[in-house]
Amino acid sequence: MNLNHKEIWAKCLLEIKKNVDERAFNTWFKPIKPVMLSGKTLTIQVPNKFFYEWLEEKYINLLGSVLFKHLGKDAGLQYQIVVNDHKDIVGNYEKSLDKKYKEKNYFNIFDAEFNYQLNPNYTFENFIEGPCNQLARNAALSIVKNPGKTAFNPLIIYGGVGLGKTHLVNALGNEIKNHNPGAKIIYTNTERFTNQIIKALRESVIYDLVNSFQLVDTFIIDDIQFLEGRTKTQEIFFNIFNFLHQRDKQLVITSDKSPKDLKGIQERLISRFKWGLVTDLKKPNLETRVKIIESKAQRNHLQLPDDVINYIGYNVKGSIRDLEGVLVSLSANMMLNDKKIDLKLTSEVIDNFSHNVDKEINIENIQKIISDFFNIPIEQITGKSRKRNIVIARQLGIYFSKQMTSYSLKQIGSQFGNRDHATVLHSIKTVNNLMDTDTLFAETVAKLEHKLENSLIKPVY
Repeated sequence: MNLNHKEIWAKCLLEIKKNVDERAFNTWFKPIKPVMLSGKTLTIQVPNKFFYEWLEEKYINLLGSVLFKHLGKDAGLQYQIVVNDHKDIVGNYEKSLDKKYKEKNYFNIFDAEFNYQLNPNYTFENFIEGPCNQLARNAALSIVKNPGKTAFNPLIIYGGVGLGKTHLVNALGNEIKNHNPGAKIIYTNTERFTNQIIKALRESVIYDLVNSFQLVDTFIIDDIQFLEGRTKTQEIFFNIFNFLHQRDKQLVITSDKSPKDLKGIQERLISRFKWGLVTDLKKPNLETRVKIIESKAQRNHLQLPDDVINYIGYNVKGSIRDLEGVLVSLSANMMLNDKKIDLKLTSEVIDNFSHNVDKEINIENIQKIISDFFNIPIEQITGKSRKRNIVIARQLGIYFSKQMTSYSLKQIGSQFGNRDHATVLHSIKTVNNLMDTDTLFAETVAKLEHKLENSLIKPVY
């Protein structure tokens, strides 16, 4: 259905009214009159040049957003300015919004920075249901039918590593897309979100970035625990959360722990997380583990005898990733070593299969390994010495603490002599730069990484 200029502008006004206070709306938008729609360029009449300049300075991003929403990316805006009671159309006042915002258009920012693709391989069909995940799965399926308008908004899913959180929220996003191909969905994680907030602040386009969320229908964000200690990002996320929730847009959030156990996150955010449904994913029981093994083996064309399936199910009681690791190892032995998959091989694989269940990587472990590697006492690594060899050891300890643990930058800094956020970031950046420019240093990092991985985890079977 083709809409005329008045109908388009009426729709724009409804959107604008949601984003400005009543006084500003009555002052700066009520006096505007829609004049005509030519192609995708809308002409609006404003009372005077000052009025035009004020709109351009204060509200052009908002005008651009609503026109973009209703006319598309090639939307245009033309001002008709009343001069001495006469209508005066000035060519300089015609805007091609898409061109105008080529460098600083928050729609482009939205697409470039947040348009991470959902993983099409994660679906409800291959998400194995069991007592460990039944509530979360059923809630996600309910949301698909009416995103943002169920009691499950926000939907908070928490649980340990490798239990299927990312799979489930991707399945939710994919199913929403199947039902409504035009739905605008952001799927990201907290690290990427934080990086884009930092970038937008640095480039002075944070207003544009935040305003781009008015286009969003569903916002899915993984690993919210990494917001810990990030005050500015939390403030911006809080505003985005409120904006979307007030407009009945769906929010889906994952975490490694329950909201009540999150530390370093503002209480007002924690309270909002509790508005909807908070549900957890547990480790799968035996029956569910067997189903998962059968499903993954079938999808990977791996023929497994029943006794092997049951043996894996009984003996691998960790996360879904642990099950996947055993299957990958069995497949590799079969293809590369021409071995038959039987109970003997399976037992060997499980006996040699190491994971983090009983002994997690933590900062103390990392400091000990680095101390032994460089023969430098831990108290010097965490102390104030500026000797180059000690500084390098300290920076590597900080780097690996960031890479291999879930600790916040603030927590890492406190474990390395109460160093501040900026020092921690500088250390990580220094290590990355040296790896890019110094081959010998990169080899040292690789050796250390190998030692850390092999020393901090042990077989548990």
